[in-house]
Amino acid sequence: MNFKLSKYIVITDVLDPNSDVHQRILFSTRSGISTLIEEGLYQSLLKGDFSTIDTTALARLMEYEIIVHSLEDEFQEILKLNKLGVKDTKCVSMTIQPTANCQLGCFYCGQVHSKLTMTQEIQDKIIERLYYQLDKKPDTELVHTTWYGGEPLMGYSAIIDLSNKMQEIAYKRNLRYSASIITNGLSLKKDIFTELYLNHKVKRFQITLDTTKEHHDKRRITKKGESTFDIIMKNILDICSLDHYQQFVTHPIFIRMNIDETNYRQANEMVDYMASLGLQDKVEMGFFPITNWGDKTVGDEQGLTTIEFAELEIEWLMYLLEKGFPVKYVLPTRNYDVCMVVNEASEVYDATGNITPCYEFPYTPKYTEEKHIIGNLLQDKTTFNKNTQVRGWYDDLATCNVSPKCSKCNLFPVCNGNCPKDWYNGEITCPTMKANIEDKLVLQYLIDKSQLQTLG
Repeated sequence: MNFKLSKYIVITDVLDPNSDVHQRILFSTRSGISTLIEEGLYQSLLKGDFSTIDTTALARLMEYEIIVHSLEDEFQEILKLNKLGVKDTKCVSMTIQPTANCQLGCFYCGQVHSKLTMTQEIQDKIIERLYYQLDKKPDTELVHTTWYGGEPLMGYSAIIDLSNKMQEIAYKRNLRYSASIITNGLSLKKDIFTELYLNHKVKRFQITLDTTKEHHDKRRITKKGESTFDIIMKNILDICSLDHYQQFVTHPIFIRMNIDETNYRQANEMVDYMASLGLQDKVEMGFFPITNWGDKTVGDEQGLTTIEFAELEIEWLMYLLEKGFPVKYVLPTRNYDVCMVVNEASEVYDATGNITPCYEFPYTPKYTEEKHIIGNLLQDKTTFNKNTQVRGWYDDLATCNVSPKCSKCNLFPVCNGNCPKDWYNGEITCPTMKANIEDKLVLQYLIDKSQLQTLG
């Protein structure tokens, strides 16, 4: 038969060696589907003995892309599908940085902050750019805005004005509109939350708390050296006590914890603290390794290794479950756009009017070269650079010039290189899931094993 076992699979050890029926979890990264597979069928797949597999199971294996045509170049096929997936997206996405200002002086932040706030002229140009993007992409169904900074709430009036205009455009064109915000939480009072959530469709609020008060207040302090943990926590608790917040089905507030060698021991302690406040059904929490940003090399200097973080992450996720917090998105999904950089319908607009393909570029001295900037809103769009370095990521991958390891990695369809920016900087930035994907498969199985189908 003209089939072969796909190289884009992850397989666990036998789940229960003492069971009469030996089963493993098989995850197809090409389709993003996981399934239980009995040992006999798995051994047939390894041997390429497809003639012994019944037609029902064979059809399922093909559907899940666990087996593929024997002559297919899988890597090139994935790249082709990725390009089609990006082209077919129905969303125009904007990351808007209304100010270059921020109250905090976090040691790992690569931005240079200033008191610059977006002018009315630049706001008007963003609206013009939105019209241009929508006209260029007539099949758009959704307009999405991510408010970012600096600290975006220091440009609150620009957020409200732009949001009103963008929602009106979406309404007139019969498009859906949604938004999210990444904020330090200092200015997120309950009335501001209510306004953004109810009237401006901001449905996700990412707030960073670097574990416990003791460690957070050594890291995320104001530029004057003042602590911030208590203020941020008061804001979160005030918001969670609102009557309309209690009615939310989803959890609008997501707590991000940036982890390195100085605070990883306090991650579970922070979970305990949040649980003691009864926030299990009100917020989500997640753990992220500290990485390099711009010229800041903190990831190299005090970051955990990929293996160290991966092992700890499984423990932290299990502890979240034990304490009653929701744990979503344990497994990666099939991902066609590695991130916004490969999608021409996704752009970043900062307070200077610069248009960039990556949200880490604005206000970061390392990324002021022409190859990193699409253009400026105050200039004629005929002068814009359509070939910024990171936009060509998939083309460069196809020739294996930038990241030869990606073509050989079984996680590529759900990773796509993780961070193109870092690869162009000469840094290998494989995600931590490369070291714990099998453990994540088992964890997801424990969460929803009743929903997992069996092949065999």
